[in-house]
Amino acid sequence: MNKIIGLLLATAVVTGVGPNALSSDAGPLPPGISAENWVALGDRAGFVVTNGDSLIGSASSVGIAKGYFMIRRAGVWLRIDSARDDGRADSGREN
Repeated sequence: MNKIIGLLLATAVVTGVGPNALSSDAGPLPPGISAENWVALGDRAGFVVTNGDSLIGSASSVGIAKGYFMIRRAGVWLRIDSARDDGRADSGREN
């Protein structure tokens, strides 16, 4: 299940990066995030790469980037947390 979620997130990042990678006006960066670690998905969302240049993989294989998503609402950048406090994925149901 975690592999499927990871694959879906990676697909979302790649799909969002393509059109925006050519855009010179991607909007402001979140405070404290360097431009080299920021992958803009528009002017109100993006992905922060946390493993920098140490991407897992080689030039002949697909690498793995670790990080997190951020969105901007009402002029404030918010980090998206995809796990509950206990580390388990939230199914959206109450027990």
